[in-house]
Amino acid sequence: MATVQPQSPQGCTSTSIEGTETRAPLPNPTNKPYLLEKANYAARFPRLSVKKLPNGTTGGMELKQLVMSSLIRVDEYLQDFRWDYKAEVCFDMTRLPPAPFLSTSVTRKGATPDPDRRHTLMPFPSELTKGFLRRPDVIIVKNRALRWPGQAGADHQGVMHPANLERVVEVKFPGDSFGKGQEIAYIKIAGNKDHFSVLEIQDCRDDGDRERDRQYNQAHQPTGQSNPLHWPTILPPLTPPPGNQPRPAPVPVPVYGPRPMPKPARVESWTQQVQDAIDSLLEQGAQGIRQLSTEVQQHLEEAANWLGAKGQWVRQESQKVWEWVSETGGQVLRWTDEQLRAIWQQVELYTDLTLAVLRQIDWVQILIDTGIVVATVAVAFLIAEVAVAVAIPAALVAGLLVLIRLAQVSWAVLASILGGIAATAAVTAG
Repeated sequence: MATVQPQSPQGCTSTSIEGTETRAPLPNPTNKPYLLEKANYAARFPRLSVKKLPNGTTGGMELKQLVMSSLIRVDEYLQDFRWDYKAEVCFDMTRLPPAPFLSTSVTRKGATPDPDRRHTLMPFPSELTKGFLRRPDVIIVKNRALRWPGQAGADHQGVMHPANLERVVEVKFPGDSFGKGQEIAYIKIAGNKDHFSVLEIQDCRDDGDRERDRQYNQAHQPTGQSNPLHWPTILPPLTPPPGNQPRPAPVPVPVYGPRPMPKPARVESWTQQVQDAIDSLLEQGAQGIRQLSTEVQQHLEEAANWLGAKGQWVRQESQKVWEWVSETGGQVLRWTDEQLRAIWQQVELYTDLTLAVLRQIDWVQILIDTGIVVATVAVAFLIAEVAVAVAIPAALVAGLLVLIRLAQVSWAVLASILGGIAATAAVTAG
């Protein structure tokens, strides 16, 4: 009896990831290979649900889009945001032409606006309602040396910028929807329909390839070598794991950055073994940290102590410190107000997080270790059920987790310490 060969999905010409350009073609022959390189990784990650949001609901997070945006965001970070591609830039649709929101963390610290500042990394840069705020998947710019990612016009501080938007790109993974209102908005951002492209992704793997990918994600530890420019996007063939296979290792990912780079950037292993629903890193505690690579775990050693044991945060007002006290009373961690303010200033600088947004963070997880000399990680946030990724020094993550927890248990006091809102309520601790 003849063996039936697995078939690729209809319309495919390969057994990998393919992309079809619709609307306007992409402006440069290199654009599609670059975007498909990211999509090839992203297509292998599922949609997941995030448990235990503060309002009692379960939030959704599309890992495909998050991973693709994060890979572009890491490239931006490594190039000091002077890069041809920009992921999920927020645009103000009340302006004509629509204006990108620029980093607010810089302008807050000085009276003179910096015309060269990057675009904001936060999904809610203003009080605009949903219909007046848009985040295209990708912006391709004309000149990478200019950080401005929009048409010619003034930014929100009145500084004029030349036209630097070459293309607005919507990336559609299988199952993604794309409404007419969204298309009209993106054409406004682009300036005209000739500067708006859609890249439709087809997952052309057959059932056998999908099963091998599933097994790979569960069991394989990559050992491939990187070339001097970037890392290959095609996963190597599956090899049977030995007896008691340890947890998956982080997967090397395609990243372009300054050289030398001592090791590949890697997507952390938790993304390879997610189930239908997961808890946040804060709720998983030390277990969540143990899912991460050894390099990242080292930066979270102190956080694992208080996340992985029962205890409470207590405010010592006379000493201007926060203490975490274990339930047994045998362990105490201390963070002074001065330390928290210093951490917060750095977090603001790298992420554009505001106090209002800090309070809304529902979920946080380490996504990518960028592989540069100064240890830097891409952190995924779920903020009001919108996923966003930012790159920050790994040394800040433990302090950021403390800030997120204190925002949950004692918001008014924390806000007054960080310089935002005067305390109007008594201290609560838990």
